[in-house]
Amino acid sequence: MGRVIADPARPAGAGDPGGWLGEHGDGRGATVYYRWHGAPRMYWSAYGEEWLHERARDIARWPKGTQVWCIFDNTASGAATADALRLKVLLGGV
Repeated sequence: MGRVIADPARPAGAGDPGGWLGEHGDGRGATVYYRWHGAPRMYWSAYGEEWLHERARDIARWPKGTQVWCIFDNTASGAATADALRLKVLLGGV
């Protein structure tokens, strides 16, 4: 069982992976779950380009064999779809 990596991170440490991260603690064989709610206004704000680039780099660091889930929950203004599609491009997907 893994713990969500959340933004905004409440309480302290919630922005870091936790729970079971595989046999060696490196993520291999584990499910890593990101859930992002928008910033600065939770549920409403879109994320900026640099923030998305940083998250793409974070995701790309996980080794093969790590199942990564990423949910954008900044849906109130419709920002989630554009943010998710941009992240997909940054990760090399089309």
